[in-house]
Amino acid sequence: MKRLLAAAALLFGFAALNNMFAQTGNSSVAGFVQDPSGAYIPGVTITATNTQTGVVTTAITNESGAYNIPSLLPGIYKLSSELPGFKSRVFNDVQLGANTTARYNFTLEVGAVSEAIEVTAERTALIAESSPTIGQVLPEQQVRDLPLVSNNVLDLMKTMPGVRGGIYSSATTFAGISASAVNTTRDGLSVQEGRYAYGVGSTTLINPDMVGEFRVILAPVDAETGRGNGQVQIITRSGTNQFRGSAVWNVRNSALDANTWVNNKQIIRGVWTPSQPNWQNEHEYSINVGGPIKKNKTFFFFLWDQQIERDRTQMRPVVLTDCARNGIFRYWEGFQNGNLNAITSSLGTANATTQSVDSFGNPLRPAINPNGTGTPYTGQLRYFSVFGPLLNTPTRPDCSDGLVQQGSPWDPLRPGLDPVGISQRYLAYMPHANIFDGGDGLNTAIHQWQFAGHGTGDLNTAYGISFVADHHQENLKIDHILNARHKIAVNGSYQVVPNDYIPVSGPTVQWPGGYLSKTLRKPRVLTVNLTSTLTSSLLNEARYGYRANWHYVWAPWEVPDVTAREVPLSLMRNGQGGIPIVYTPATIGSTAQGGTLTTVSFSCATGCAQQGNYTPLFEYADTLSWTKGRHAFKGGADIRIAYTKG
Repeated sequence: MKRLLAAAALLFGFAALNNMFAQTGNSSVAGFVQDPSGAYIPGVTITATNTQTGVVTTAITNESGAYNIPSLLPGIYKLSSELPGFKSRVFNDVQLGANTTARYNFTLEVGAVSEAIEVTAERTALIAESSPTIGQVLPEQQVRDLPLVSNNVLDLMKTMPGVRGGIYSSATTFAGISASAVNTTRDGLSVQEGRYAYGVGSTTLINPDMVGEFRVILAPVDAETGRGNGQVQIITRSGTNQFRGSAVWNVRNSALDANTWVNNKQIIRGVWTPSQPNWQNEHEYSINVGGPIKKNKTFFFFLWDQQIERDRTQMRPVVLTDCARNGIFRYWEGFQNGNLNAITSSLGTANATTQSVDSFGNPLRPAINPNGTGTPYTGQLRYFSVFGPLLNTPTRPDCSDGLVQQGSPWDPLRPGLDPVGISQRYLAYMPHANIFDGGDGLNTAIHQWQFAGHGTGDLNTAYGISFVADHHQENLKIDHILNARHKIAVNGSYQVVPNDYIPVSGPTVQWPGGYLSKTLRKPRVLTVNLTSTLTSSLLNEARYGYRANWHYVWAPWEVPDVTAREVPLSLMRNGQGGIPIVYTPATIGSTAQGGTLTTVSFSCATGCAQQGNYTPLFEYADTLSWTKGRHAFKGGADIRIAYTKG
């Protein structure tokens, strides 16, 4: 026996050091049974009945009068004790949370078994629960009752004591500890994205209606917890003996919001034209139902969650004005060009600036000279062609009647338009300026338009830290009692998050039909828990977990929509070895290499986020619980295989 205890102690110490214990998410109840004199009573039958599912679990006190029921699903229970010659004693409304041990001691009085003494457990619950961890628990009803605009249960974390910050941020702290060291588990499986250390989060959206318990642990002591000094633990909801369900529909429409002062002051071509703010119309609905497949034996819970997102985002790219598109640039003598919002400033210096155009884009003559004397302006509008000296002063709005002296180019390598044609393709593709409150007004201005899509166009949806996009999710949980000794629970989630044609970085991306990509995330989670009572004192809990995220990114020239590929493909050139080169124009119309395609990846114009990845986690865990006399021992192993490809 001494050797066995020494080996057990060594195993537990090793497990604590290496965080190898497995979190099952189940609860346990333990305690002693005594008679009125304080003597311990062996052979007493302790029954734990789940009042929602009707599942009954029994244990018998050992020779020391101790009992231990080590694996119970979280929920509300009725605990009762029976022994011939003694009155029954019952604890009602025993609330068992995840990964906790509750202690209820029975004192039996002499009498008939038919006589019962009943006690409501609610008043003693805080004393009865035994756990060395420090944290806060929200049970199922509170999780569903608390309002959540995002419908992401992890946002509840911000309301918990000891937590500072929000989800998906490494700046968040748990009692002073960075959230990057905090693990998020669902039914014992780590469900964080896996590739990026964004702090507390989940690869799939967790709807409040699918949560049975939400727990934030600030200072774990249990070796069973492991993996960081803080935890966010979520236990999913199970079906019961009654069919129950609900439907929720949430609508958010920014059309109900007031416009801003900055937008309202906008003037276009002499007419007060308030700029419209970004528009978001979000419909999120969920339907859930749970109940028995076979009463007291098999239960299910199903939840469908879908979000329908429609967005319009205001784009304001800087483009060349009509004269500049023809290679002719303009300026007022002595002044730096200023757009519609420019204020005359820096007079008497080389950097004197003034408004150079009106709201229609027509040249606006300065009122005073740039020398700071305040005298009326005596200069004139100057025209300059990048191809050579001008023989006349253009009179057309687009300067197309300007004549360049032939044979005298400023740059012998650039006597005219690009003979290859790529610059002409860019110019033909570039939208025309329609508002002059940006750029310098005379040569560059703004093309204002609205990008309509099914999401915000934010790469955070690709990283798994934003769900502001179309998405749908299916969740199913099955609990089955195989027999009196074995029970199994299977839980799975599958989500699809498409984000259509999000702009990648670069000058052309904000042009209508510009360099637009497409992303698709397909995260999924699966857990299988098998609990087996091997003997009256030995219980085994085995768990398999699988969490994976498939993330796809299509380059602008590879998107599924064939018509959307045409512009990016037309703006490519062959580089060395036949590998295409992606070019992007500079603001003033010159062309600079933005990146190259390689055999292993692609470049999204001038800079690119990751091109997709596959990030799985496989987990195999087993926990063995053994009761001996007045002592309970627990040990286990947790093997996690995680990697990322992308």
